[in-house]
Amino acid sequence: MSDVTVEPLYDVAAMGHLSVDEFMAALPSLDAAMQQRCDAAAAKGQVLRYAATIDVQAATLQVGLLAVDAQGPLGTLMGSDNLVEVHSEAVYPESPMVVRGAGAGATSTASGALADMLDLAFVAVE
Repeated sequence: MSDVTVEPLYDVAAMGHLSVDEFMAALPSLDAAMQQRCDAAAAKGQVLRYAATIDVQAATLQVGLLAVDAQGPLGTLMGSDNLVEVHSEAVYPESPMVVRGAGAGATSTASGALADMLDLAFVAVE
């Protein structure tokens, strides 16, 4: 994971050590800064989305909050839907290929997370 750049939604140094109750109580302190980002994006016809960006040529992976076109594929994404946009000068020079569909939902996600934890527990024992 050291080669992945992640922009967290909160200041990990300031809030990463808090208990769950303390963290939840501190969340309103983030509202003003987040509202500023939302307003700046809206003024340009954009919305904020937490997304991953892969640059194959530069061999980089970045995850963070992006301002994207409100009417574009990522901007219109709602609820638990997922989306992958492929930009390629060789194959899709005019517009990206977009794969969009329903996400797993809470039950499937929780089940998958539990399965991953059990796999890790067995790997740690071996």
